Amino acid sequence: MSALFKFFVRYGNYLLFIFLEVIALVVAAHGGAFQRSKFYALSHGVASRVYAIREEVTHYIGLSSANEQLSVENSVLRTELYRYKQLYQQLSSPGDSVKRAPLDPTLAYESFAAKVINNSVGAIDNYMTLNRGKLDGIDEDMSVIAAGSAVGVVESVSDHFAIVLPLLNPKAQLSCKIAGKNTDSLGTSHIKDIGSLVWKGGDTRFAHLEKVPRHVPLKKGDKVITSGYSDFFPEGLQVGEIEQFGISNDDNYYDIVVRLSVNFRQLEHVEVLNYKYGRELRILQDSIHVKKNEGGKR
Repeated sequence: MSALFKFFVRYGNYLLFIFLEVIALVVAAHGGAFQRSKFYALSHGVASRVYAIREEVTHYIGLSSANEQLSVENSVLRTELYRYKQLYQQLSSPGDSVKRAPLDPTLAYESFAAKVINNSVGAIDNYMTLNRGKLDGIDEDMSVIAAGSAVGVVESVSDHFAIVLPLLNPKAQLSCKIAGKNTDSLGTSHIKDIGSLVWKGGDTRFAHLEKVPRHVPLKKGDKVITSGYSDFFPEGLQVGEIEQFGISNDDNYYDIVVRLSVNFRQLEHVEVLNYKYGRELRILQDSIHVKKNEGGKR
């Protein structure tokens, strides 16, 4: 009984206010025509607003589901695209059609759709978590992209989840080049001036492209793409575009600021690329390192 008394003492004023408001609304609704019209107008406005909010929420939930479905479809289409490109390369290769066409590593990829369920952007060592793991075909060292742009690399994986090292982490240095530079007289691109993209903290929209020599002509807006000189990413994926550039402390190279293509703060759906020959390539490269450490023994 004392608890009930304390409740009324504490909330009595609020309850009295609500009671009087209800009485006032009832009187207004049953009063003259003017009061009734005002009451109905007010109630109709409130109801309309509630319906509008409900519609917006329903629409948002529907968009989220649609985006996830589109991500899955894009993943399937990208895998099919790589497959058909490889088939076309084999069929169109000159010489004996029985011979296997030279391997083009950029075509040997398959894609898996995934959703970002955790994403840190405010730290220095940022990471993100995906809702796919080993049981879904995901493995370590696979590249992660979004809408055809580089995002990061799978660093560790469990049966159902994967941890990604994104570009917004200083450890994730990515080999890149400037699109359209060093073309020959026929307009064929021969880009050999490779730089290394690294995020140095701060603004999540920008990273730095280092070790690009000063003889390379640059302008603001030039596209920065993956070089292909990587075990993870195929050549030609979007990374960003040049925001500004100057001369670094080492006068032989530029200091280039790149506006990243991916908005990491709003990242929801990604694709994980599996390079089918990645493990074979890494084993071969590791064997060379072992031989070097052994003094070149054969």
